[in-house]
Amino acid sequence: MRKRTVLIILFVMISTIVQLFGIPYLGVKSSSHDIEFEYVYNWDLIGTGGWYEGYTETFRATGHYIIDFNGNYANVTARISWTWEENYYGYFESDIDDYIFSYSLIDGSYVWGTDQEDLDTTGMNVWFHIPGGIQASTYFLLDISFEVLEGYHNIWVGHLMPFLGNKLYRTGSYVRDDIYGTFDANYEVSDYFTPDGFLIGEVYTEFDDGYDRDTHFWSQFQLNSVIFITSANYLRPFNIGMYLLAYWFPIFCFVILFYVVYENLRWRPRITPTKEGDIVIERNLPQNAKFAIESAYSEMIPSFLVRARAHDKKIVCAYKNDLIEGIGFIETDEKVGTFYGSYVSNMAEYAKVKYAFTEISRLKDFRTIETFDIFKVSDLDQRDLSFDTNHIRPLNEQHLDAVMKMIANEDSGKKSKKYAKWVIKSSHDDIAVVAIASINESWVQTLMTELNRRNYPKPEMLMNEIVLGAGFLTPGETQGWLYGLYVHPAFRNQGIGRMIVLSRLSALKELGLNSAITEIAEWNSPAKNIYDDFNAEIIGKINLLGKEMPKVKVRRY
Repeated sequence: MRKRTVLIILFVMISTIVQLFGIPYLGVKSSSHDIEFEYVYNWDLIGTGGWYEGYTETFRATGHYIIDFNGNYANVTARISWTWEENYYGYFESDIDDYIFSYSLIDGSYVWGTDQEDLDTTGMNVWFHIPGGIQASTYFLLDISFEVLEGYHNIWVGHLMPFLGNKLYRTGSYVRDDIYGTFDANYEVSDYFTPDGFLIGEVYTEFDDGYDRDTHFWSQFQLNSVIFITSANYLRPFNIGMYLLAYWFPIFCFVILFYVVYENLRWRPRITPTKEGDIVIERNLPQNAKFAIESAYSEMIPSFLVRARAHDKKIVCAYKNDLIEGIGFIETDEKVGTFYGSYVSNMAEYAKVKYAFTEISRLKDFRTIETFDIFKVSDLDQRDLSFDTNHIRPLNEQHLDAVMKMIANEDSGKKSKKYAKWVIKSSHDDIAVVAIASINESWVQTLMTELNRRNYPKPEMLMNEIVLGAGFLTPGETQGWLYGLYVHPAFRNQGIGRMIVLSRLSALKELGLNSAITEIAEWNSPAKNIYDDFNAEIIGKINLLGKEMPKVKVRRY
């Protein structure tokens, strides 16, 4: 897998994991009570200057409120678990507090008891509920008057999930005179409620500047606190647009930009100066340049170009002084490249392939995996290329699945069509033949009985016919390239391979072409014997070189 793909996957995974932490905030909990909710409260004091420089206090609380309506009153039971810690003396404290109180469902004021430190609740309104919903332009929460801003506003619950609510806002200043000292304090507070008047969250910030009461040293500190409703039995409007914009739109833009930028940088031309002129390696073929490629495949290069574009392969070239002296065809996964002509090492490095088919025997950082002899069959017009048409037919749609499974099993040991997807395009763009036999033929039945004894894979069936093998052919202007010769293991040494070769050579002859080339692995004597019958000439070698040993057979098409 390419590095850029790994980075994209990691980016999406991290974003998805972050969202998973926020998903619990989205639900509406079932409850038999009129209101039930849970919240988290985080309060932080951070010393920013003077005597308080580096000093911190933290307060963390979680609360669970159950509220039942009774006429014009609401009865509340609440439990709050909290911890408090300050760093200067390393002091830590924690406890669980239980509260029972009631408030008015007419104006929201405390009636009996409270969940606040101040026991005198006269004139105070509860902080979590505005009875009757948001209808006026100002409201009191506790003992502070808030202005209702127009429209709906966004709040990030848990800093992870965006919710929409009516925003009650206040900013101001006061003189703090308490255990922290005497300070000029400036604050800003935003509370978010549903249209029905239920709390979604609060964000509070305060900056204090003054002198410590005991030391009289100048000091500064900042207070930050947030309250988020983490679950409730009332609906808190979720901002789906902001959610998509925050999480998925950046991913989409990142993917687009990453691939565009990467592709432009990845495939930018590279220039290497030489005495004879600059060698240019690039992805696009230069205009008005002429081919000057010395290779056993020179006559096939124009056809390979057409074929590569049809198969979505990348094409790289090496040229100098308007002469293309090297060319490479990169498979769609960008792991395998086939290179012809000169400057193969430059093109392989440029394409960053892991495997290279090339007529040269060595590449830096590559090892030899397999060597093939290049065979050429000439004078097709003078040969008798007749074959058994009862067994050899053009490959069409009805054969496609069976042939793909047979080839996948041969190449990877797995009968999954995904390992032979190249067959689909090759069957459309090239000439492809399939070898078929009826299950009722005696020689087929004899061989079928040997399948279990020899532990051969079961051949693919089409109605009452068996797929014996397949082969492919790319025609050029004067020459053809035979590739992809497959015969099922149970039916080898029966002349099937020879018939597939004959059928493809016959197709070239009918097209007016007079020669064909193919490659056969040095170890593959049975395949070589087929071409010996045609007095094929060995005109070179092509090597499969790799940066590592492959786990499955590496092929080029």
